[in-house]
Amino acid sequence: MTGGLPAVSRRSVGSQIRLLIGILVILVPVGAIVSVATIHSQGAAVRALTLALGPAREANSAVELDMTRAEAAWRQVSAGLTPALDPLTLQAAVNAELDRVAAATRSEELSAADRGSYAGLLAEERAAVDAWFVAARQSLQGLAPGAAAGAGDRARAGAAYARFRSTNAALGSSIQSRRDAARIDSVEATAITSGVIIAVAAAVVLVLFAAGFGMDRAVGRPLARLRAVVRRQAEEDVIAMANQEEGALEVRMLARDFNDLTRANARLVDQQAAVLEMQELVLDVGRGARSAVDVHEALQRVTTKLGAGLGADRVLLYTISEDGHTVEDRLQWHTDDLPDLPPLPRSIAQQVGAVNDELRRDAGFFALGDLLAHQAFGDERARAFHRATGARSLLMLPVGTGGRGLGILSVMMVGAPRRWHRHEIQAAQQCAAIAAQSIVALRLSQMQDEQVRRLTELDRQKTDFMATVSHELRTPLTSISGYLELLVDGDFGDVSGPQLAALDIIGRNATRLRGLIEDLLVLNKIEISGLQAVSEEVAVRDLLRTVTETMEPVAAAGGVQLVCTDVPEDLVVRVDRGQVERALINLGSNAVKFTPKGGQVLMSAERSGDSTIISVHDTGIGIPAADLARLSERFFRAGNATAAAIPGTGLGLAIVRAIVEGHGGELVIASVEGEGTTMQVVLPVAQPATVSARA
Repeated sequence: MTGGLPAVSRRSVGSQIRLLIGILVILVPVGAIVSVATIHSQGAAVRALTLALGPAREANSAVELDMTRAEAAWRQVSAGLTPALDPLTLQAAVNAELDRVAAATRSEELSAADRGSYAGLLAEERAAVDAWFVAARQSLQGLAPGAAAGAGDRARAGAAYARFRSTNAALGSSIQSRRDAARIDSVEATAITSGVIIAVAAAVVLVLFAAGFGMDRAVGRPLARLRAVVRRQAEEDVIAMANQEEGALEVRMLARDFNDLTRANARLVDQQAAVLEMQELVLDVGRGARSAVDVHEALQRVTTKLGAGLGADRVLLYTISEDGHTVEDRLQWHTDDLPDLPPLPRSIAQQVGAVNDELRRDAGFFALGDLLAHQAFGDERARAFHRATGARSLLMLPVGTGGRGLGILSVMMVGAPRRWHRHEIQAAQQCAAIAAQSIVALRLSQMQDEQVRRLTELDRQKTDFMATVSHELRTPLTSISGYLELLVDGDFGDVSGPQLAALDIIGRNATRLRGLIEDLLVLNKIEISGLQAVSEEVAVRDLLRTVTETMEPVAAAGGVQLVCTDVPEDLVVRVDRGQVERALINLGSNAVKFTPKGGQVLMSAERSGDSTIISVHDTGIGIPAADLARLSERFFRAGNATAAAIPGTGLGLAIVRAIVEGHGGELVIASVEGEGTTMQVVLPVAQPATVSARA
């Protein structure tokens, strides 16, 4: 007995099945052989009864019956009586019955000894029959009808008949005894066959029952207990183990493999938990680094969280400067029982950049479970680092991004060796990457902040300068315009024709300069304080009438036809009238200015859904396709306008766009060079203007 089970249960299931099959292989053939033998014996007995002994007995009885009839008929004749038949005529029938007896007793179903014995008895019986018929024929030969035979003839015939009866009885008795023996053999064979079948069946049942009971104890019950262990594991008892010492060999091997799988699964669960813990550590490091305000704070959080998360003794992070060689900053974290490390010796600090390059070029990290026991300790740099930091176990990683090295991250154990697992190395690599990203991002953010500050200051200075210059230019320009008017009017004496021409040129340029100053002041005001407008409901027809009346003198002077189409009276917009008029006058003046003599400028308005579209179309020189995208930029002028020396400041469309967009509208420009231009101002219908936007 082992573990409460029979020793047979310790055997393999295969060996037990083979044993069972062997027993059945022996029992079943033996039973079959015995059954076949008894059935064969029974068959032989039955065939002997049906094919030989039965027919022989019947034929022998028929011989006796015929001889009895012949003898009775002979007695009647020998007594002087007249019988119903002639006794001598039955000889043929008797001989035929004797032939039947002979044929039956010669059957192959009988043994040779029986056939010999029956042949001898039959020969005696046949001789006795022949002797009787001879005696009967002689006794009746010459006998007159109604006369009795002599006593001597009757005595010879009686003796012959007695001999026949004796031989017939002997043959019948022999056949009957053999027939009874055959019947007994048949019955015994049937009993033997039944007994053998029952015995074999009982033995097979017992063997199968024993095998089933043994298999249940060797396989069924252990498997049921193993299944119960599996259910326990499914119910969160992940460390449940199966009994390896019970059941058949295969079951014990299965239990052993199951336990190995359980232990492997437990290790895998532990590893997954450790990996998840490292992932949480990386996420925590990333969150801490992203929330830092400067590089030093970000790297300090990286070292602190990484050291605590890995359970290390000390973490050092050295950053290198732009030249890739000089140590720029040092951050450290350590457990409470360790002191701060002094700065690295100069000879070691100078190697930080080179070590960073080596690590990024080769394996990407350097991990030693026991620095003192590793061959790397033979390197002078490793020994110097050990003396400076006391590191016993070391994990060193490069900090960098792209092809640039930014520093070295070192995680150390001081008191004892330690094996660095892959998930710990991967977590440390990710933290090193976070440190590199933090360095780059925060440095870039600082640079961007500084650039924004400088640009903001420069923009403010530019705005102040433009406002100051524009304002200061208006005062002398007013004086120039006033004295120019006095000169033209002759208040200072007569002016000659060439002088008037010169004064006219001065006047036009003064007017142009005044327009430029006014445009600069408007744009500067929009930039500083936004588009300050007072909205009111204005009929579009009135707007276009005012613009047309203003532009008619200019158009007439240039030989350009100015046309304004009929506008529905109910077409109303809610805008600052003065500002929108200024924008439309700018568009109209541009159209007239860039339209050659004989051309046309068409102004129209229509409603489209919830919008009002005011269009200014001219048949002028058009705008090159390459210049359309830049038309609203300040001081930008189309190339064909510059080539044609058409005067302009390049600020008109910028002012128009600022006014239109300040009212929640849109300026749409479509033009074909050499054919003309269409400017469309799209404004909401009677909607409050949005005027707080900055241009």
